[in-house]
Amino acid sequence: MAAMAAALRALGGRFRWRTPAVAGGVRGAARGAGAGQRDYDLLVIGGGSGGLACAKEAAQLGRKVAVVDYVEPSPRGTRWGLGGTCVNVGCIPKKLMHQAALLGGLIRDAPHYGWEVAQPVPHDWRKMAEAVQNHVKSLNWGHRVQLHDRKVKYFNVKAGFVDEHTVRGVAKGGKEILLSADHIVIATGGRPRYPAHVEGALEYGITSDDIFWLKESPGKTLVVGASYVALECAGFLTGLGLDTTVMMRSIPLRGFDQQMSSLVTEHMASHGTRFLRGCTPSQVRRLPDGQLQVTWEDCTTGKEGTGTFSTVLWAVGVDRAHTICAPAGREDAPRARCTHTQKGLRCSQSSCAGPSAGPARCLCSWHLAAAGKDHRHRHREVGPAVWKPSRTEPFLDAALISTWWIKHISS
Repeated sequence: MAAMAAALRALGGRFRWRTPAVAGGVRGAARGAGAGQRDYDLLVIGGGSGGLACAKEAAQLGRKVAVVDYVEPSPRGTRWGLGGTCVNVGCIPKKLMHQAALLGGLIRDAPHYGWEVAQPVPHDWRKMAEAVQNHVKSLNWGHRVQLHDRKVKYFNVKAGFVDEHTVRGVAKGGKEILLSADHIVIATGGRPRYPAHVEGALEYGITSDDIFWLKESPGKTLVVGASYVALECAGFLTGLGLDTTVMMRSIPLRGFDQQMSSLVTEHMASHGTRFLRGCTPSQVRRLPDGQLQVTWEDCTTGKEGTGTFSTVLWAVGVDRAHTICAPAGREDAPRARCTHTQKGLRCSQSSCAGPSAGPARCLCSWHLAAAGKDHRHRHREVGPAVWKPSRTEPFLDAALISTWWIKHISS
């Protein structure tokens, strides 16, 4: 592995972008975009794992790069900083809360090993949440510092396309700026989906966008869904001593090995997580005491059931449709592929979320180097990043994968 990494780095050091640099660019305003005098060589829309990896890789190759990032508040009003899902509402806070749950289990087991620990030991959600959120904020700042160190310009604005090479950004105060670039990469990711057919779902429910930023304990919680997001959240909530129920329509962890999926749910059930199998919610309403009454249907018997909870967490999938901001006249661009042509790059983000986002986006930055070729790369052919158990970074750096790829598309 070390030898391969050294070889790939050497290849990257010899490579030069084929597109000539444009001198005299002006930052902060699109000047003469139609005439070829643009502000940046590359503009990345989205400051998550993929967008940041793409921007930093391009800057390392000597390009003039900018990142535009803006977080639309969740329906509950939750917002966060630079870094995307993984840093703010995914891998990082989830693992920290899992660690808190694991520590609770160790404390409960301690008396069996001779430790005199008074039981039960209460858990302070507010203190844990504050520590987790402070750590996430430190990572937000770290990403800004990394961009600054690589001379990547960062704009905290909401962007929309004016044309294929120009975007309009709107800041919090309503001030508008125009930014132009030779190439624009869309790396906007996705957001949790709310089940629109369930009455009261949007008004009273939360998602993984909110759970890690709650100031107070969610209390008795119903998690709707059987994805890994649903089971992960239910797992640490149970571990923290909260009454937690998972409602699943069919099978857990669809697309995963079902023998292993069964072992996961059996383990969770043995540790106190309740499961409502073969059920679908139909209504959520708030009771006078502030609790939430959920009504559901048993798909097997057709009978109706109800339950009362403090929090309803939706984990029923990802909504990426609202994040696609295609250039005017390019709405018909192919999905699930990154296409580079003489006219520029069109990158559909529909398959770039999750662990493979970083490698996939670095591939995009390298595609830009192959100017003059009509090269198509299907993102489904990019395997997910391999994660070390003890770290949150990909085992094989995305830049190395990119360097390997360019060897093939530039030959």
